[in-house]
Amino acid sequence: MTTTTVTTRSRFTRRIAAVAALVAAPALAFGLSPAAHAETGTQHFAECDLTHKDDKIWDGVKPPAHGVGEHSPKNPGHNLQVQWPGNDSTRGFAVHPGKQDIKAVQDLLVVPTVRETGIECPNLLRSDAPNYFKDAYDSIHFGSSPDWALGINSKDGRGYDQLHIHLTRLYGAAREDIDRAVKAGKVSKDEHKWVDQVIEVTDHDKTFVQTSKHAYRAWNANSIDTNFFAKLQDNVITPLVKQGNKQADMAHETMLVTLNHEGNGLIVLASDTNSGIHGVNQIEGIMDKR
Repeated sequence: MTTTTVTTRSRFTRRIAAVAALVAAPALAFGLSPAAHAETGTQHFAECDLTHKDDKIWDGVKPPAHGVGEHSPKNPGHNLQVQWPGNDSTRGFAVHPGKQDIKAVQDLLVVPTVRETGIECPNLLRSDAPNYFKDAYDSIHFGSSPDWALGINSKDGRGYDQLHIHLTRLYGAAREDIDRAVKAGKVSKDEHKWVDQVIEVTDHDKTFVQTSKHAYRAWNANSIDTNFFAKLQDNVITPLVKQGNKQADMAHETMLVTLNHEGNGLIVLASDTNSGIHGVNQIEGIMDKR
């Protein structure tokens, strides 16, 4: 697996400028080849879906049954990009428009090209699981804002049952709250403190008019080369369960990854409405898709 070091905001901005000319050849952006995520000797990644029902998002990215069709690296269809590392669609992903307008670059989805219902899928915790947040990070050049955000909704708060990471920009008021919390020393790099590092972040409603604050658990991660699903399970869900919180479960969690503007690395937020905090079950409120 490649190793990616997360940069500060100024370095990130220069990096975006340097790769802007590569949008026409997205597989090479950030210095990656089409098989940059391939791991020697890995097996196909098993699907996670007990219903096998079609889903609007899945229908837009699923590979052809017999090796030909629209959704493949050579024939992406309505997708901006499809990548199959090592020519293995079970470990691949597509950059999919969140709306029918493919030019809506502030509303993109990064979607596995294998059936994965969502954040609750246990195979996402495996050490050999594809790093879909890394795939999303490697796709941010499709957007136009340096203040990017990558988010996934909980099972409770999503509209479709195919795993999809929203690739968009961070809501401005949320950015201010996050930066303020980091400056105040409320967000450490110690992943074991994640469960107790609760900050208040301003979000908006669907009309972008009213604002309010909700609670998010925050952690300053070092690198995008991290299985954030496994970290969330190990450092938030497991401690809560050990404390006797019977409502804690990955299915209830929503998670967001964005750049740390006040230091190194990434800020990872997680929230829910089941574990006792004044949280949320979807990440849309701190994203700005306009």
